[in-house]
Amino acid sequence: MMISIKLQLILLIIILIAIIQLIRMITRYKLDLKYALLWLLLSVISLSLAIFPSILYYIADLLSIETPTNALFLLSILLVLAIIFSLTIALSRASNKIKELSQELGILKYELESLRKTLEKE
Repeated sequence: MMISIKLQLILLIIILIAIIQLIRMITRYKLDLKYALLWLLLSVISLSLAIFPSILYYIADLLSIETPTNALFLLSILLVLAIIFSLTIALSRASNKIKELSQELGILKYELESLRKTLEKE
């Protein structure tokens, strides 16, 4: 059983609006390209599935999954986990950079205060 043409068109419109919004956010520098790549991948996969829903039936048969809906849920969960993992890595890097910058700022403040004290003594 295939999805209706009406549902396919609705999905295509929604996905295209999401892609346009994503590209606008990238070009306006509201979203870094390196973080947007997974979202672009998700959009391309969704667009492919909306245009060719038979791909989902093939994937379900390939993975020995009973229904294509379950295959879609499995793929969605895996992609969401990939996005979460990517964001966790980005958050960890940012946290380490913030800690490093805080330590450098503390050292610079200490050195500045030391210089002020030596200048006041002179």
